[in-house]
Amino acid sequence: MAPVIIYITGFHQHAGKTVAALGIISSLKKIMDPSRIGFFKPVGQQMVSLASGHRIDKDAQIVDTFSGIPNIDIEYTSPVRLTSGFTRKYLDSPNPEEVTRKLRMEISKTLEIMATKDIIIAEGTGHPGVGSIVGLSNAKVSNLMKAEIIFLSAGGIGKALDQLEVNISYFLYKKSRVRGIIFNKLLPDKIPIVKRYITEDLLNRKLAAVGGPLRILGFLPLIEDISNPSMHLISRNWENGETLGDPDTEAWKTPCKEIKVLTQPSENLRRRNFLNPGDLIIISCASQTRSRSILKYNKKLKEHSRGLGGIILAGGNYVTLDSQIKKDIAAAALPALYVPEHMATCEQKLLKIYESTKLQVYDYNKIEEIE
Repeated sequence: MAPVIIYITGFHQHAGKTVAALGIISSLKKIMDPSRIGFFKPVGQQMVSLASGHRIDKDAQIVDTFSGIPNIDIEYTSPVRLTSGFTRKYLDSPNPEEVTRKLRMEISKTLEIMATKDIIIAEGTGHPGVGSIVGLSNAKVSNLMKAEIIFLSAGGIGKALDQLEVNISYFLYKKSRVRGIIFNKLLPDKIPIVKRYITEDLLNRKLAAVGGPLRILGFLPLIEDISNPSMHLISRNWENGETLGDPDTEAWKTPCKEIKVLTQPSENLRRRNFLNPGDLIIISCASQTRSRSILKYNKKLKEHSRGLGGIILAGGNYVTLDSQIKKDIAAAALPALYVPEHMATCEQKLLKIYESTKLQVYDYNKIEEIE
């Protein structure tokens, strides 16, 4: 008998598809043999290299690392890789239809390899239309696999319903089989009111599913820190930053909390009221007094709990960081980056990193929260 294929897609990138896949796999392992579960990401965009030199989507690597599915054939988990420049090459191709046919065959090949599984969890990519230019939108991929779709929706009430109107209508127009909806990343105190107003009856009156009713599979809370980056991840996304300390230590791989920009003179800074354990601090590298004040406060925090999450020393293009401050930061084991940009640019860059953070292969604490 052919395996059941569950295709997880969502309203946009960072909707929580990888986290949902891990959560579903974790639940399945409680009721069935993990070796009977398969996983792959049919279309991927962001690649990592394996020791063998083979490139796979980084979300597939995350699931391989944390899912507990034994003996995943990792090289077959990313059959289609839409990396930078692929779209131009596709459009320049003398026979794009043949390219699409070959890409579809790669997905079918992975399905053949997993044909003995009882259930396959397949993770979509980006928003519903991603991949459409090459004939592999999320809707077309799900149809190719004859999959049942679980759709991840945004939180809220009006916003969620408005977005579902657009997104689910697209899948229904393509005759895709949307079976369930998960409302994800909800503020915990808002869940009761969302559940009160968004019901299966309402959804089925608004959106008539193809082949069966729409089911609400869950209202999931926003998990603290799960979308926050660690200093390790921040350092990898800051190509021109200088790391101060050892980025392979636990402190560097722990998610940061809030971003705090410090411009006040150190004598006016009410550190206890403004700075909390885990916060990520941006300060000018020109202020030795302020830097030493932060180091002193970090030491005090660590006596009772976690220290600060990290520190960004901004302005390296304009001021050279004092060599003794560098040594003191390294000695304090406070994750720190010395960067050329000024403070405002640093804040903007960090906000973008916070908005696009994905799970990493070292995020074991986050995985415990998911399960």
